[in-house]
Amino acid sequence: MTEGDAATVRAWLATQAAADPARRRFGAGSHRYQLRPPLSPERAAAVAERLGGALSPWHRGWLTALGDGGAGPYHGLFPLDHPLQHALAEGTFDPRAPGRALYRGAVGLGHLGCGQLALLIVGGPHRGQVWVDARAGGGGVVPVAANVEIYVAAWLRGASENQLPPPACPPGACPLPRALSSYLGAIESARGLPAGSLDREPLTAALAALAPGAIRVAASGDDPFFAADQALAVCVACEVMLDHLGRVGLPRDRVQPGENWPPEPGF
Repeated sequence: MTEGDAATVRAWLATQAAADPARRRFGAGSHRYQLRPPLSPERAAAVAERLGGALSPWHRGWLTALGDGGAGPYHGLFPLDHPLQHALAEGTFDPRAPGRALYRGAVGLGHLGCGQLALLIVGGPHRGQVWVDARAGGGGVVPVAANVEIYVAAWLRGASENQLPPPACPPGACPLPRALSSYLGAIESARGLPAGSLDREPLTAALAALAPGAIRVAASGDDPFFAADQALAVCVACEVMLDHLGRVGLPRDRVQPGENWPPEPGF
C-alpha cells in the first residue's frame, strides 16, 4: 500500500462518515469510520515477525500508513499489536480443531457479529489466508479470501455500492431469531393462534412491548476475544431481520448495542 493509496482510503472514510452521520450502515456503529493509531515501521516489522511472516507488504503498509485496527469489514478490524494476538500466533492452524483449539496459529482479524469471527491464519499451510469461524451462528469454519488485501478490497467495493457484506450463516441460524420466534410463538399460543399467524397490529404491539435493551446477543465465551455473556453486535443476517421487524414496529432501542474488542474507552 502506497501513501497515495492510504490517502484515498482516508478520504473515502471521511466521505462515508459524512454520508452516514447517524452510523446506520451495518458495522458503522462499531467502527464509526475511525482508524486506530498506526504502527511505526519498526513496530510493524516486530509484529510481522511475531506473526510468523504472515503479513503481506500491503498489510504492513495498511498498519503503518492507516492504522492497526478500526474501520474495516463488518464491525471493523482488530488490532494485531496486542498480547492476546501474539499468544494466538503460536502453533499451527487446524480448521477441524474443536472449541478454542481452533485459535492456534490464527489471530483475530475482526468480528462479523453474533460471535462470528474473521481470522488471519499465521501458522501452517494456510498462512496468509482469511478464514471465518461462524460456529457461534450455526455455521462452519471456512476460507473466505486468499489474503487480507482481497478481504478488505471486497469491503471497500461493497460499501461504496451501499451493499451489505455477505453473511457467514444462513438466515435464522443464530440464537437471536430463534429467541424472537419463541417470544412471538408464546404470544400466538396465548391467543390460540397457529405459529406465524400474528397480524400486523398484534405483532407491532408485541414488539413494542419489549423493554429497551431487551434484545441482546450474548457471547458464548467459546472464543478468546469475548467473555461469556458479553453483549455482541449482530451479524448481517440478524441485521436484515431486525431491519424488517423495524418496519413493522420494533424500536431499535430494544436491541442492546454490542461491545468492541479490545474494550478500550473512546473507541
